[in-house]
Amino acid sequence: MASPIQLMSVSALIFVLCLPTAQTGRILVIPVDGSHWINIKILMMELIKQSHELTVLVPSNSLYIDQSSEDFHIEIVPVTDSHALTRDQFEEFALNWIISNAFPKDPSTFSLAWDFIKTIKTGTSVVSLLSNLFENKDLMERLGTAGFDLVLADPYTVGGVMLSNYLKLPLVFFGRWMPSEDIHFAIAPSPLSYVPVINSRVTDRMTFSERMKNVLLYTLYLVSTRFFVYPKYDELSKRYLGTDLTVLEMYQRADIYLMKVDFVFEFPRPTMPNVVYIGGFQCQASKPLAQEFQEFMDSSEQGVVIFSLGTILKTLPLNIAREIAAGLAQLPERVIWRYTGEQPDTLGNNTKTVNWLPQNDLLGHPNTKAFLAHGGENGVYEAIYNGVPIVGIPIFGDQYENLLRLKAKGAAVMLESLMNVSSRDIVNAVRLVIDDPSYRDAMRNLSKLHRDTPIPPLDAAVFWTEFAMRHGGAGHLKATGNNLPWYQYYLLDVILALVLTVSVCLYLVWRVLKAIIRRTCCPRRSRKNKRD
Repeated sequence: MASPIQLMSVSALIFVLCLPTAQTGRILVIPVDGSHWINIKILMMELIKQSHELTVLVPSNSLYIDQSSEDFHIEIVPVTDSHALTRDQFEEFALNWIISNAFPKDPSTFSLAWDFIKTIKTGTSVVSLLSNLFENKDLMERLGTAGFDLVLADPYTVGGVMLSNYLKLPLVFFGRWMPSEDIHFAIAPSPLSYVPVINSRVTDRMTFSERMKNVLLYTLYLVSTRFFVYPKYDELSKRYLGTDLTVLEMYQRADIYLMKVDFVFEFPRPTMPNVVYIGGFQCQASKPLAQEFQEFMDSSEQGVVIFSLGTILKTLPLNIAREIAAGLAQLPERVIWRYTGEQPDTLGNNTKTVNWLPQNDLLGHPNTKAFLAHGGENGVYEAIYNGVPIVGIPIFGDQYENLLRLKAKGAAVMLESLMNVSSRDIVNAVRLVIDDPSYRDAMRNLSKLHRDTPIPPLDAAVFWTEFAMRHGGAGHLKATGNNLPWYQYYLLDVILALVLTVSVCLYLVWRVLKAIIRRTCCPRRSRKNKRD
């Protein structure tokens, strides 16, 4: 007779064998350069483990996307660009742009919003890339006859949504940001009373003035993008796809949206059934460290502070670096700082500068006490996963909003500006998140909630990608509301009909009452008029 343990093992094996599987499929991947590529490649490699064949569309001037690979096929899109930069040149240019533009003299939300809109408009330079793609007859013919089952695309580029419509393939989006906005606003109800827009710098608990600001910012973004950004893409759609569908409508008709969002971190908001939340999908248990890091971490009796401002800000203007180094030197903890610039003369003996660091593995070390970071999405989720409180210095983009969410949950302290930060600011902020146990407790609670899930986020991403392949899309999960005219979506036709009906009824009642009053109150005058 089988033991209970043997019966449980057999049951588990039967359950695994009964799970739905996708036949190996062919997937066309449309990525975005930079950190976006690093993220989508994690999902790609997991799909490759499931024996799917992947083809990646890569611009010839790409800086970070692999130009060759033994794991997946690559199709190069030739781009004529006489101003192409090397990676080092690009990072130097990006650093100079950040220092010049990311810290405006006027830090008001409307000033930041206008700068954001100007940045979006410069992003429409991708129009020339899309033209090169669709006018490359040989490449388009290869794509059309390759027998793809699915398009996996980063929504930040319009190329994915256009190609999926051109090839008539199911579309799975991987990411949260469209060229102009959080994709939630395009596909799901987003009440501005408690859903903040980017650069609003408010939480989901708004005062009257904050709600007013949120509405005005949303209106500014809406008008600017609908009149100055998307029309350029719509022209391409008409030219190459021969359709009157707008690009925004194409975005709304995607099959699955894999969003790097976890409501442990994000403010709750309305959602749709074809949205799958995979925030922190890249996180994993920390791995053993290289010897130089392991010895440094293990021998740090007071603990360690990890400091990184992301891929681009590996160096800083010397005056800023000196101020930060002076603050770090006053800490009793040791510091690992990802920094490649000129060594400031204020650098303390407790600080180790490195060209690269294994961020997740360092955050997972028990001696790590705090994470000094810029608030990038990847770093935020790795800190949540490992339960390490953050001292945040936002630089640009969504980083302020990311840190604001952690601050609202009691897991982070935020410094307003890198350009004006002082050594005393650094010391006070780091001491606060280390010495006040509420910050670590709050982050550890977020970590418990984040990890307590029935299926790991990366596995969920793989499942729903394969689901779209198995069923040729996910039409049953798409909301009809995204296909309705705007006046029907907001029930303006119904409201107008009701207003007219009520108005007519009130008018008729008024006429009847008026007639009754005249007959009741003025009978003599009526008879006199008859005699006359």
